[in-house]
Amino acid sequence: MSKVQSLKTSLNEYVDQLSEANLELVYQFITNLAEQEREEATAELLDIPNLLEDIELAKQDIAQGELTDWRDVRTDV
Repeated sequence: MSKVQSLKTSLNEYVDQLSEANLELVYQFITNLAEQEREEATAELLDIPNLLEDIELAKQDIAQGELTDWRDVRTDV
């Protein structure tokens, strides 16, 4: 069993022992942590130079049918 799976199993065992009031606290804590991670991931993506512009250009290429078959790029698979 992976470390992550082991942690999730242990957490579930503890969660089953909590009162409703403490479950609400745990829920708030976990949702805050998850939101913080999403915000950090978003900030990390937004720090990539020209990312949004590159995405827009890619959308235009797709709309115009200017596509490259992945087999032409990755010949090793």
